[in-house]
Amino acid sequence: MQSVLRYLMLLQHIPREPQKVDVQSLRKRLSEHGVDVSVRTIQRNLNELSEVFPLIADDRSKPFGWSLSKTAPHLPFPDLPDNTTHGSLARIKLKCSNGMLNLVTNNPLHPEQHIERNGLSFYLTFVQPVTKDLVAWILSCGEHIEVVEPLSLRSEIEAHVSRMHARYNGKG
Repeated sequence: MQSVLRYLMLLQHIPREPQKVDVQSLRKRLSEHGVDVSVRTIQRNLNELSEVFPLIADDRSKPFGWSLSKTAPHLPFPDLPDNTTHGSLARIKLKCSNGMLNLVTNNPLHPEQHIERNGLSFYLTFVQPVTKDLVAWILSCGEHIEVVEPLSLRSEIEAHVSRMHARYNGKG
């Protein structure tokens, strides 16, 4: 998931031509959002993204500049602010439908997560900072996950869902 979010962040920070941005500037912008990766990783990511998106590498001078083609369609980007939203460690408790059990067992969210079965659902508990990656993962699970704790994370998810609901009902 982190790679996908990093790709989205990269695309979000690449200007439309004739403006351009170099890899060091992209690295700095990612770092400001809590994503710390090497220049080489960003270079590889840009090359991979250019296979799918109309990215242009200006290699006439160093450092190379990257831009999105003038003729590229407008790309809708979600708001991807800082990776850590609440800063300190939090006890996360999620109520999950049983259909999620294999996913979180085979792909743990946290190395010290605890699963407590409860009939048609189970509780998943772990301690970590609340991050944008975690918020995105919870939202991607839709109706299959409910945030029980902390209340600040529950409120954040509720706000996202309310905005989505408004958009789907022509109010957003």
